[in-house]
Amino acid sequence: MIRWSVLAAGAVAMVCAAFVAGASVPARTVESTEVKADAAKSVLVIGQKTAVFNMAAVMRDFHQAKYQVWLLNNKKTEMSKKLLAWRDEYLRHQQGLQKNPNHPDKEKIAQKMLALARQIEDEDRRINKQLNEEASVIISDLYDMMKAAVDRIAQSNGFQLVLAYPDAVTHEEQQSPYIKELKLKPPAAQPFYAAPEIDITARLVDALNEKHPPIDAETMQLVDVSTLEAPPAAAPFPGGLVPPPNPLKTP
Repeated sequence: MIRWSVLAAGAVAMVCAAFVAGASVPARTVESTEVKADAAKSVLVIGQKTAVFNMAAVMRDFHQAKYQVWLLNNKKTEMSKKLLAWRDEYLRHQQGLQKNPNHPDKEKIAQKMLALARQIEDEDRRINKQLNEEASVIISDLYDMMKAAVDRIAQSNGFQLVLAYPDAVTHEEQQSPYIKELKLKPPAAQPFYAAPEIDITARLVDALNEKHPPIDAETMQLVDVSTLEAPPAAAPFPGGLVPPPNPLKTP
């Protein structure tokens, strides 16, 4: 259901090698048009500028992401009303037969329950399919926004490498033994230390919120995401838009 896994990689400034091809030299003979390339020479690049950002923290504070989650959760609640009514009806029939196993209309009730079960299964599949498709579009858009923002920050600051990694966001999460254990067996590179000056998490969040503020489609007004509340019947939906309480937890 929830598949909001944040991939990670982080590192401090490093040295890398590049290969530069030499110029071509034409042959001296008039008949020949062959060229001879110089051997590739390795060039040492020193002083590479690297930056990192905490993906979990960015997704938590990116207002557009919060707003899209809220909209999709509301849509799920609205779409699920009929489904919930059918489930309530099914449970009433089930409980009635449990209390009175010899009900005179037992066969008719059983057939009704079977029909309801099929309706529930079909409707649940339809809702999940639609929400998955819409969530995929939203996730793709959020990625494009983030990639463009990272590109701008990297180009304006001369960063040659920007790495994303998932990590604890709150102080409580930072002290969690479970998260510490996960960081000892990461799925990819996990920085054990990153100097504060190369961490662009806050800068990226500010850039994203400035470039992509959440706007209400009907009123065209800026949405204050701090006032958004999940609907009472809201439940995890497909597509992986909601980060789990533990930012390092994977499905």
